[in-house]
Amino acid sequence: MKPLEIGDRIEIYGGYDYDPLFLKKPRANKRNGKVIDFIEGQNTAKAAVVRLENVIFGNNLSGDIVVLELRYLGQTWASQGPVHVELCDFIPENKA
Repeated sequence: MKPLEIGDRIEIYGGYDYDPLFLKKPRANKRNGKVIDFIEGQNTAKAAVVRLENVIFGNNLSGDIVVLELRYLGQTWASQGPVHVELCDFIPENKA
């Protein structure tokens, strides 16, 4: 697999969480989006900023931007695997 790059289209789906919030409002099996940036994350790897094709709704927030953080030590943006999904109603700054 090639490393994830700005401009790449991706799919985000539930994985081992059978009913994740980001797939509830509106209900869907997956979310599609495009990588628009990489920013400093909470881990050593950069976080991916993705603009979704549609606005989604969380508990107290709606937006079409998600920040994806890698979950596992040694995981890279060139491999498939679980990520942490953070919904934003703005494009985040390049800081952890």
